[in-house]
Amino acid sequence: MHKKFFKVTIYSWILFSLFSCNNGSSYYDLKDFAVKDTSQIIKFKISDTEDNSIVISRKNNSGKWEIEGSNFTANKSSVDLLMETFYRIRVKQDVPNSAFNTVINRLSVRHKKVEIYFEKEKVFKTWFIGSPTQDHLGTYMLLQNGEKKSSKPYITYKPGMYGSLDVRFFTDWKGWRSPKVFNYPNPKKIKNVSVNFSDKPNDSYTITYKNDTIKLYDVNNKELRNYDSIQVKHYLSHFENISYNKIMFEKQNVMDSIFENKAHYYFELRDFTDKVTKVEFWKIKDENSSTGWDAEHGYIRVNKNNELLRAQYFNWEILFKPLSFYTRRYY
Repeated sequence: MHKKFFKVTIYSWILFSLFSCNNGSSYYDLKDFAVKDTSQIIKFKISDTEDNSIVISRKNNSGKWEIEGSNFTANKSSVDLLMETFYRIRVKQDVPNSAFNTVINRLSVRHKKVEIYFEKEKVFKTWFIGSPTQDHLGTYMLLQNGEKKSSKPYITYKPGMYGSLDVRFFTDWKGWRSPKVFNYPNPKKIKNVSVNFSDKPNDSYTITYKNDTIKLYDVNNKELRNYDSIQVKHYLSHFENISYNKIMFEKQNVMDSIFENKAHYYFELRDFTDKVTKVEFWKIKDENSSTGWDAEHGYIRVNKNNELLRAQYFNWEILFKPLSFYTRRYY
């Protein structure tokens, strides 16, 4: 081994011992960062040197990813992005000797730690993610396999990507939380849904769907006979991807003033597992609008939670179809 490199390694090892778990003076050169079979990943934990952390785990019965310690589903696009990163990450090159001490020093002081689990309590691989290279074409990282931690970091990258990998790994639950309120790609998973219009109660209705049989009921729960069954069935397909677009961190008195008002629209959906989702939708006043209402956004609350969410009209207005939409051709 070159004497200069040997000195660099020893000095760096002392610095890196601040967060090292190797026993004795063992030397490991680990560079196989990639996870070849991401389907085996059951959870991953992201933490940083500022005491922030988050755990994302896969539900065994449904395969859905959740934010541990909450009732929130994890954002699928964020999970998919990390799975792709776990699979496609590659080593670009060694850390140059001239930068070795600096990189190790910075890693020991500031890094993101990503623990990847194949088993519930056993870490498969751990990544220590540092800063990007000066040209932003690589990221300084160090690998730990089980109990063995590498004695040297590497410059990593994902083919086809420009920029640092560290930005993909964050601990903010708001960023990890899925914005989907209704997510039923298969309408047959819906047992029934009620739609209520506070301004025009006679336009309210309930749709039930069982064994490919659609039934439509009016506001008085009277079953209707003459209606467009194709359109009613098609309506259930609109619940595939209905989301909020922002969490509104308003003062409690502001939220209370909104919640005390009767919602303009109210939805109650029960699925085949008997999970019930209740959503109140308020229009937002806008004096500068010709209609007096904000044409872009509304407020929603889900399951009476003490949380105000903002929704975009273009995503939700497809659910605002009145009863007359299905019955007008018959009367």
